Amino acid sequence: ASKWVYNTISGAIGENESSYNNTFSSDEQTITQKSTTAGTYYLHVLTVDNAGNKKETISNSVTVRKELVADGSYNEDKGVNTPNLGEGMIPIKWNGSSWIETTGNDPEWYDYKAKKWANAKTSDGSMWVWIPRYAYSITSGYHSSNAGTIEIEFMKGLTNETSTGRTSFQNSSGQGNWNIHPAFNYGQEVSGIWVAKFEASNNEGTIKIQPGVSSWRSITISNMYVGCLNYNSALNSHMMKNDEWGAVAYLSKSKYGKQNEEVWINNSSSYITGSAGNSASASGNTGTTNDYTSTQGVKASTTGTVYGVYDMSGGAWEYVAGYVNNGNGNLTSYGSILVNGDAKTKNVYSKASSDSYENNYNANSSKYGDAVYEMSANGNSDNGSWYGDGSYFPDTSYPFFVRGGNDSNSTSAGVFCFIGDFGGSSSKTSFRPVLVVL
Repeated sequence: ASKWVYNTISGAIGENESSYNNTFSSDEQTITQKSTTAGTYYLHVLTVDNAGNKKETISNSVTVRKELVADGSYNEDKGVNTPNLGEGMIPIKWNGSSWIETTGNDPEWYDYKAKKWANAKTSDGSMWVWIPRYAYSITSGYHSSNAGTIEIEFMKGLTNETSTGRTSFQNSSGQGNWNIHPAFNYGQEVSGIWVAKFEASNNEGTIKIQPGVSSWRSITISNMYVGCLNYNSALNSHMMKNDEWGAVAYLSKSKYGKQNEEVWINNSSSYITGSAGNSASASGNTGTTNDYTSTQGVKASTTGTVYGVYDMSGGAWEYVAGYVNNGNGNLTSYGSILVNGDAKTKNVYSKASSDSYENNYNANSSKYGDAVYEMSANGNSDNGSWYGDGSYFPDTSYPFFVRGGNDSNSTSAGVFCFIGDFGGSSSKTSFRPVLVVL
């Protein structure tokens, strides 16, 4: 007459046989249960002896967790959108001395609360970092040169609800406003983006993302743009946009990134990817290490750990797919393919009535998410952005955005640095691609 039931009740349910809806078919029976809902479960057994005496026995707790997937859907336990693995992408994790391959359902693959951003590699060995879709609020330092504070709440999938239940957003520039970051729209909302872990390098004429090599420079912005599009069309590869740079920059300044310490400069005069100086603003080649995994090396990561994005301060300048549409001849001379490219692959800024640094800067004050107006006091200064980074807004013959500074820019270099450039090839300017899995 013994019976059993499997439920989420930790306490006694009593000795009423009607509360137990399953019977035993044999002695020492194995009970197999399939759960479709995560939670903590208990097996309650009602034993009845030959004299009719009843006793309830409750098992230890059985914790059922939702299996991790890697399709961009929101995971309650992790609190972020799961990395969306595209064709040929392999998850990798750091074992303390090297990167090893893992699986999309490995619970140790990533933990954003511990500044452990998800990393993956494509078939050529290039390395990528997952930036999950999020909303942000600049809680101090808005439109100033003083490094302020940013709050981040990860979005639930493609919905307009954050992990905390927030559903109201201003989606406009301003201190205290809550904005769904615009970088997570690639012609349609996406659950996150894969950002190149390092500046691009030249692998026999094709792009590769790897540490410890010289970054790819001396190439026009149009050729950078085309190279990124051609890298992996199945994964919607494209040149990093200005707002995508901003998405990494904001996350780096939140509790999920380096937060209260500036990302250290890559001050390698040889432009070796993943390098780090011995301080945030070290001058060229001062105390440089090329080991991005070392105690010093991780200081140049957006997380302060080996899991972040590198080369965003110093290294080479980085062209991004963003420009002021001022009609200057350099737009077509060096960037015609970008200028004529698909709208979802670029950020276009308007020209003021008078085309100058500061006028163009103010004319685009409503832009948000790109780490420009929101994180700077002006558009015409060596030190107008957060942490005293450079802030020269594109104008006249320098209509294209470049970010980050280079190896010798010292205090002016940084995640929040921006200037304008002419779009031509330069031995000091590189780039990086981004992947979007649709």
